[in-house]
This record gives sequence, C-alpha cells and structure tokens, in this order.
Amino acid sequence: MESYGKIFVVVAVLAVILVGIFVYMFTIDRKLRKLEKEIEEKPTQKVK
Repeated sequence: MESYGKIFVVVAVLAVILVGIFVYMFTIDRKLRKLEKEIEEKPTQKVK
C-alpha cells in the first residue's frame, strides 16, 4: 500500500517539471517575438 501513494508523488513531480518547461518556452517565445518585431521595425543599414 505504500507504493500507492508514491505514484502521486511521481505524477506531481512530473507535472511540476512539465509546467516549468512550458513556462520557460512561453517566456522564450515572447522574447523572440519582441526581438523579431524590433528587427522588422529597424531600417536596414548596409555596412561599408
């Protein structure tokens, strides 16, 4: 019966890890969109 409670610990740990990964990916996506927007708004300058 002790192993019955352990599965909930494993599921909880996996859920926390997955939520952390999704939050990290979401923040990276927002930063990337911001950088892409900045690049599109800047006029292109050629280096001499």
